[in-house]
Parts: sequence; structure tokens; C-alpha cells
Amino acid sequence: MKSIAYVIFFFPSILTIAQSDIKGTTKSESGEVLPFSTVYIKGTTNGTTSNSEGEFFLRIPEGSHTIVAQHVGYRVEEKPVTINSDQTIRLDFALKEQALQLKEVVVTAGDEDPAERVIRETIKKRKFYENEVSAFKTDAYLKGLFRLDKKPDKILGQKVTIDTGILYLSESVSEFSFELPDKVSERMISSKVSGNEQGFSFNRASDFNINAYNKFIDLDMEREYVSPIAPNAFLFYDYEWLGFFEENGRLINKIKVIPKRATDPVFEGVVYIVEDEWRFHTIDLFVTKARGLEFIDSLKINQVFAPTEHDIWMPLSQKYSFRFGAFGFKGSGYYIGVYSNYEVEPNYEAYREAGLYEDRFGEKKEKDLFEKEDFTPEVLVVEEGSNERDSTYWKDIRPIPLTEIEVKDYQVKDSIRLVKESPAYKDSVDNETNKLTLGNIFLSGYTHSNSIEEKYWSLPAVISIFQYNTVEGFVPEIQPTIWKQVDGRTKYWIRPAVRYGFSNEQFNVKFDASYRKLDKKFTRFYAGGGRYISQFDESESITPFINSYVTLVSGDNFMKIFQKSFGYVRFQQEVKNGILLSSRLEYAQRDTLTNTSDFTWASEEKTDFTSNQPANMELTETGFPKHQALILEATFRFRFKQTYATRPDRKFIYSSKYPEIFLTYKKGIKALGSDVNFDFVQIRVEDEMSFGLVGKSNYAVAGGAFLNDEALTFVDFRHFAGNQTSLSQVGKTMKFELLPFYQFSTTKPFFEAHFEHHFNEFIFNKIPLIKKLNLQAVASANYLTNETIGNYVEVGAGIEHIFKFMRVDYYWAFQNSEFFGSGLRIGVGF
Repeated sequence: MKSIAYVIFFFPSILTIAQSDIKGTTKSESGEVLPFSTVYIKGTTNGTTSNSEGEFFLRIPEGSHTIVAQHVGYRVEEKPVTINSDQTIRLDFALKEQALQLKEVVVTAGDEDPAERVIRETIKKRKFYENEVSAFKTDAYLKGLFRLDKKPDKILGQKVTIDTGILYLSESVSEFSFELPDKVSERMISSKVSGNEQGFSFNRASDFNINAYNKFIDLDMEREYVSPIAPNAFLFYDYEWLGFFEENGRLINKIKVIPKRATDPVFEGVVYIVEDEWRFHTIDLFVTKARGLEFIDSLKINQVFAPTEHDIWMPLSQKYSFRFGAFGFKGSGYYIGVYSNYEVEPNYEAYREAGLYEDRFGEKKEKDLFEKEDFTPEVLVVEEGSNERDSTYWKDIRPIPLTEIEVKDYQVKDSIRLVKESPAYKDSVDNETNKLTLGNIFLSGYTHSNSIEEKYWSLPAVISIFQYNTVEGFVPEIQPTIWKQVDGRTKYWIRPAVRYGFSNEQFNVKFDASYRKLDKKFTRFYAGGGRYISQFDESESITPFINSYVTLVSGDNFMKIFQKSFGYVRFQQEVKNGILLSSRLEYAQRDTLTNTSDFTWASEEKTDFTSNQPANMELTETGFPKHQALILEATFRFRFKQTYATRPDRKFIYSSKYPEIFLTYKKGIKALGSDVNFDFVQIRVEDEMSFGLVGKSNYAVAGGAFLNDEALTFVDFRHFAGNQTSLSQVGKTMKFELLPFYQFSTTKPFFEAHFEHHFNEFIFNKIPLIKKLNLQAVASANYLTNETIGNYVEVGAGIEHIFKFMRVDYYWAFQNSEFFGSGLRIGVGF
């Protein structure tokens, strides 16, 4: 899964007043440890959470206070304390189990459970609480931990070298701001990663700013999950009233949440709802693998709410814990945290619409918490030096005490890090990993490492070297790679390549190289040249692997190639946030090639393969004489209001809620002996849209034309990604599944559109027996129009996630309302 959920926590303000410390534990009356209990100063949102061993640490101002401890299923306990400046006192809590009271309710056949009344009232107030807060800012401490409990010795014959134990342990402190509807800003001021002194935490408060009052809860899975108080919640849940208890003059209902069906995208567990106010007090819910979780077996969510400014309740602590298991690996983990020092701006308009404004605010002056310039596309800034805080700092600022195993992990990994950074250790590891084995020679490829200088080279696996086509026959192709890294980031790479055709008895050689400037503008320089083989459609509508398979097994030679002696330079850079320029200048001599082999496994007799010159409706002869071509191509990619994060060493792109636009200009330049002269422009738009429980759609549309086609060859035509094989390239958006390769390539104006809707488990999870397979339905449509083809339409229906990685579709095609053809397509991909 992309992320799991995490918990956000509060830390005290930086020391402007005298501070003192409270240490203690949270246990039950019988002495049982109560991990991850919430402990805070009454009347404030300054608090903490106990660790997995029930230990807590709380920094408070000097003076008299009431300290509150609470844990799901236990009575809240309050203890008064008086503390002097710089004093440390111990305060242990022994919480009593919550004795629920039951009203005298007589339930007869057909009557609803009392829980349904509570849920109905809460649903009525859901929209108000969803938008009750216009904006807020808070301090956030986050801690994430992943551990591996079990692993296989080998996978596909390769030894698994990763160790069991803690894989990831990280802490961070951030200042987090939010404004409706979805504006966020975060500044990470402290970061610590176990075993990586120079590393920055990937904890991010805004990733898990989950509003429990939303209709759907997004857990970063393929499907969203229905809230227990969604408007249509009674279609998905049953409820059982377990009783109530009193807390600070309020009655708190405990409601059991029960899914109606085993595979619906819903939660189960309990929620605590405040009587009359109809708001959440606590939620304690979980989701299992049967409900569509990806790569994890279960996920548990706990949120504890408390009143802040204006008696608005906000999450005081959150915890997300999970377990996973796949391919012989088993493990678990959690994210935990608490918000503190809230500043809240009420949504005054929501209060007016609810008729609560006068009672709540009266004549108080409204004020805005943020200015317009407080929110920018830079949603996260990791401060310089945030990863250089010493142990004293963390001891003072860390609100959740480390457990023994976490302390040991920091100590051991810090010691190991020092050892691992030594030249002797790096040499010993390199000597071991650089050994040749049958596995890396034939299956995985071989990599030789020089970790001290961060220089590496690799050779491909034997299994990936061989291809077959009717022009060259059997073709071994070897592409070694040499690269240099700086702090784990590739600075440059060089990739020579050589291939030899056993049938046409010809060597082809080229090299490609790249230099990456380690800046925040994604600056890249590329260069290359040589004599090599290229497909007419350089986007490779058919891959060499698929072509080799269908040529040998089916006797079809769909891949069409020519020879190119060339040199090129490429440049890429982000011109401005959201605008990326990619440009290429190439000079080439291009030669046609002919078939020299008719070998196939499909028949004992020789097969009459099609010519290597593609068949096309606009051009009867697609072959061409030897010629020179000087071509300039530039593409601008636009992501409007693209959000991003900056760290001292790099920039990370997140997303944009707007479609992605690509504008391409390609020019054939008649200069320096070049024989081509053309101008081509194209605009492409892509986007993905979510439809909640019904799934997600993605689309891509493109249109273009040759403004000038004075001199060009078939290589320069606009080609469309067709397919005449039973194998599909999953994940490629601009593709047709039944369109013949090259038949409708054009120099005429064109328009194409592609659409897919992934129903996720919306359909199959309602079918008995079938729903246990976690299959997912998908629907597709593709459209192409130009002067030659007229109107071409494909529609398809399929099933994906077969064995988690396979997809099968059946397509029907129509040209100008006439049936064109149909076929089955099989693809592999996650």
C-alpha cells in the first residue's frame, strides 16, 4: 500500500515559560499494561500517549493542574498535581474497567436496537461536524515503526538477505496547518531515522489528516471505506447498543459496529458517541483483508477526541496499527501521534446555517486564522538541520517514551551504521555480494559494487538477453550499465549496448549516457549515438519480448524495424513548479531492412512472414531510401497547482487535482544535409477520477496535426499504439487492443481518446463464492478518428487481480458503425 495511517500527537510549546515533567504508567487495576493510552492536562490539548509498555512522559508548566488518563474500555481517571519549576514527579494510573449502564429498554420483535437511534441522530449532525472547523493549526509529533517477524530463506532461488526485527523506526516533529476544503501546509522541524543519521523522516502529517465525519474514509487503498455514520450507512452496517457511561457530565454511548456483508468496504469495532451532541468521543475500528486491503492483513484505527477552542472537539491522539503477510513474509507496525497546541478557526457560516451562532459566539469578533499567502503548492518543508538534533533534544521533546526495543534499535543501528560506513566493512560486503552465482547469471543479472566510491556496473541476466525477429533472426543483446551515486542518488550512468543478428550477420552498437544535476529542478542531460535497430513506432507498441513470443509460437512478425546511425542530445528541467520541459535533438541516417529469416516453431514448414515494410492505408510503399534526418522535439508537461515537498537535498512531487497536459512540438529540419522538413504539434490530456465505492476512472485524450509535411518518411508519421496479439501491456494508457499495427498511421489531423473504469471490488464482492477471490471488474473504451479511418471504436470488459497480478479482457471493435473484430487480451501487472 502506498501508506498506512498514522497518528499525530501534541508537543508543548518551545520554552517560553518554566516547564516541569511528569512520568508514569497507564495500567489496569489488575496491573495489566494499557498501551497507547491518552494522557493530557484537563482543559487543554497538551497531552501525550503512553507507549506499547504503558509508559508516558508529559511536560507541563509549573503550578496546579489536573492530569487526565483515558483508554478505550476503561473509566477516565483524573489526578490533581502541583508541580514546581524544573521538578519531575511520578504519576501512575490504575484505570478501572468501564462499567456500562443499561437503560431499561424493552425490545420486541421488529423494534430497532437503541443504537440505531443514536446513529440516526449522529448522521443528521455529520455534515455539520465535517465542516465545523474552517481552519486549524497544531503541533504534531509522529512515530512510525515497521517490524518483520518472519521471512523465507529464498525467493525464486535468490537468498533473502533482509533480517527480521525493526525495519523502520522514525520520529518527527512538525507544525501543521489546514484550511477548508483541502489546503495544507507543514513544516518539519525535527526528524530522526533509526540507523540513518543523515536521513529525513517520511512521516507526513497531511497524508493522514483523516476526518472521521467524511462519508468515505480514504486509507490509500484501491477502494474507499464507508463511514459508520455515512448517509447510507444503514445499507452497510448493523448496530448494537452496548450501554453508556457518564464522563464530565456527559453521557457517552458505546455502539458496536457490525458489517452486513463479509466483503463490503466497511469497518467493524466500536464507536463512542456523546448523547445529545451526537459527536464522536472515541472510535476504535478495524478492517480485515477480506474487505479489500492491499498487501496487509488487517488495519486498526483508534482516534480519541477532546474539546479545544470554542468547545470544538478535535483528535487528541490517533493510532494506526497493521499486520501484513505475503510470500512467506510476516510482520506488523504502527503509526502513532497526538496533536497539541491547537488554534482553531470555526466555520462561522456552518454555525449560522445550524442556528447555533448566537449561542456559541454571540458578539465575539470573527477572525481569520490564515492569510491567503499562508498556503502554497509547497505543502511540506523539511528544515535544514532538522535531522541533526542530538539525543538531549529528543529526550526533552519526545512525548511518547521509547520502549526498550526501540531504544535498543537506535543504539544498535547507530553502532552498526558506524561499522557499515567503514571502508573495511564496505569491502567485505562487496566481496560477498560481488560473487558470481548461477542465480544472478541466469535469472536476476549481475551487479558489481564499489560501495566506498559509490560506483557500480551491472550485466543483464542470460534469460533476458535473447530476442528473435524475422530481420535479424536470433539476436543476443547485451546492455551493461555503469553508474555513479552521490549519497544514494544516481549522478550519472553510461549504458553501451551491442546486438548481433545471427540471420543477417550484422553487429549493431550504441551507447547512451546521462548526467543528473543533483538540484531541485530535476535537471538531466542525456547523450548517445551509434548504429542500432529502431521500431518505426519508437513508443514500442509491441515489445521485443512479445514479438519474439508471437513470432516463434504463432508465426506472426508484427514488429517492424529499420536501422539508424545516429547521435542525439537530450535535456530535461522543471522550468517552473508544475512545468517540465523535455527536449531532444537528433541527427540520423536511416536505412530500411528486409526479412532474412523465416524460422518459427509454429509449423514444420517455412512460414510466409509479412514484409518488414508496414502495411498502411495512406502510403502504399512505406519503405524508404537511405536518407538523413535532423529532428528537434520538445514537450512541455503542465501540472497546474502541483503540490510538492522540499527537503534540503531534493524536491518531491505529490499531486495535482487538475488534469495533466502535454504539449509537443516536433520539427524536421532541412539543414546540414537533412532530407526531412515537417512540423508536427500534439496536445495530450490525462487524468484519474475517483467515484467512491464505484471505483476509479482514468482517461487520456490526444489530438494533433502536421502543420507542414513537405518532406518526411513513414518513420515520421503519427503512429498509434495498436495490438494484434493476445498479450496486452497493462498500465499503458494510450493504446488500442484490436487496432492493426501501422495500418492507420497518418499525416492527417487526428483525435484519439482512451477510457478505463476500475470497479475495484464493487461488482464481484456481491457474488457468493466469487467474492472470496477478490476479483475486480474493469470496463474500457477507445476511440480514434482521422480522415483515413473515419470513426473507430473499441469497447472492452475484463477482470483484473486474478492471482493478484493477471488481467483478462475481451474487446469488440467497430469502424464507421460496422463490426471490425473482437478478441481476448491477457496482461500482467499490479
